[in-house]
Amino acid sequence: MKLEIEHLPALGASRGCVVFLHGAWCWNWYWKPYFLPYFAAQGYDSVAFSLRGHGASEGHAQLNSFSIGDYVRDLRAVVETLENPLIVGHSMGGFITQAYLTQYAARGAVLLASAPPKTALAPLFKNLLAGLASPKMGDLDMLRRQMFSREPDDRSMDAYLHNVQGESVRAAGSVILRGIKHPEHIKAPLLVIGGGRDKLVPPQSVALTARTYHTEAVMFEEMSHMLMLEPRWRDVADAIIRFETSLPKG
Repeated sequence: MKLEIEHLPALGASRGCVVFLHGAWCWNWYWKPYFLPYFAAQGYDSVAFSLRGHGASEGHAQLNSFSIGDYVRDLRAVVETLENPLIVGHSMGGFITQAYLTQYAARGAVLLASAPPKTALAPLFKNLLAGLASPKMGDLDMLRRQMFSREPDDRSMDAYLHNVQGESVRAAGSVILRGIKHPEHIKAPLLVIGGGRDKLVPPQSVALTARTYHTEAVMFEEMSHMLMLEPRWRDVADAIIRFETSLPKG
């Protein structure tokens, strides 16, 4: 299946490769304003792709038939074309990254406001699944409150609200109801990052993910779910770069 892939080559000598994976109801658009150009400017070959049925990738007509396993196959197909990338998975993309890592090795991965490995997501995620399987204009206030704001009346990210789409009910249901099978199989180094004002994947869910993988979460207390679009997005990007530089080369 043909996937939409955005690739910004490293500026100057390459320090490595990073692949960015979006979450539910989205596609690769939200990496493009800041993260892709910033990581390229810092010397990283930067890749952001859209899962099947998302963005300009093929498969929209079959969206609700797609499973987390299908999305894992998409991630693998992209990773196999790259040279030992760091994987950055956001929200449901973080869940997909975990599922991938139970089967395949990686140099390292970042779980960014990621759905946790166990079925302990906030009820808000269930509300979004019900209301945004096929988003309508009337759902935008809910979307703003849960994904694109720090406070109830915060409209600083309203320009992004229309960049949403339907999500596979089958895949999103797996995130909520099934969790990750055998998280203990994951051996790759992990960085867990969360937002203190994230209502979709709240701090307690981020803490659960960190405990599962025997690490400490890095929290950005004033930030919400869409950390790559927040005013302090660069602080998040720099934390990822520090983690990347701490990993063994090769």
